Amino acid sequence: MNYIATFFQKFQQITLMGLLLGVFGLASCTDTNQVVFSNQKPVVEAFLVPGKPVSLKLTTVTSYAASSDDADLVSRPITGQTIKIHVSNGKVFTLKEVSEGMYESAATELVTFGLTYTLDFEYKGLPVSAITSIPTRPTGFALSRNVIYRTQIDLSSGTTGGFRPPSGEDRSPIEATWNNPTSDYHFVAFINTETNPTPITILPAETTQSPFARRFNNEPTMASSSSIMPQTFQYFGKHYAVLYRLNADYAALYKSTGTTTQNISTPPTAITNGLGVFTGVNADTLIVNVYQL
Repeated sequence: MNYIATFFQKFQQITLMGLLLGVFGLASCTDTNQVVFSNQKPVVEAFLVPGKPVSLKLTTVTSYAASSDDADLVSRPITGQTIKIHVSNGKVFTLKEVSEGMYESAATELVTFGLTYTLDFEYKGLPVSAITSIPTRPTGFALSRNVIYRTQIDLSSGTTGGFRPPSGEDRSPIEATWNNPTSDYHFVAFINTETNPTPITILPAETTQSPFARRFNNEPTMASSSSIMPQTFQYFGKHYAVLYRLNADYAALYKSTGTTTQNISTPPTAITNGLGVFTGVNADTLIVNVYQL
């Protein structure tokens, strides 16, 4: 469904933050024995979803060493590239630039489970490549309950003195379970689908706090279950619960985007002469409704 691709388009902004904060001076040797510094590599962001065209974002790397007035401080779209995707069935998708740094295959060139996809283009005179396959769709996805009741908390007066957690709420964890006999990577995401959702906590009008996130997820796991606390939901209404099955390269990238300099400066990638992620995903979806007590 469309929420698979939509979620990754927005979620990648967080998970690839470490790549976009790259460091000048990190080098690697290519097959041609040339040295390619991190700031010279393109950042690729592509999540291949069954039944969808290939969508790929291409940007430059940002440097820690850049000064506030340095052009390298801002990640910029990479335009004018000829990008091809070679499919294991012999087909070749030629991606068209639909906006600055955004490339897509034709509407008839769709990702299919059971095939492998190879990225192929040149950047700064060097070949950039990666290969991925589409994991099988998750099976056995279930939730211990799909209805949650929350009490709305009104902090609009700006005072929190004497605040106590609402009574009457079932605060026991929601258990998400799925089949995982081969210990593949999965994570569960929850996405509020309401056009204008009602927040569970009403903040003061003059608050500088950003709006609560309409989507959240757990970390990738090789287990077959995950616990979600009901208090994590920040809006009333209908939510999609999406179970993603991931390839190991995406899970490694996700885990690398922590708070340490080491994690940020040495992001893992399976892309030759590039950074980022070119990976297949698959998903199953359930519905969770959050009602007001």
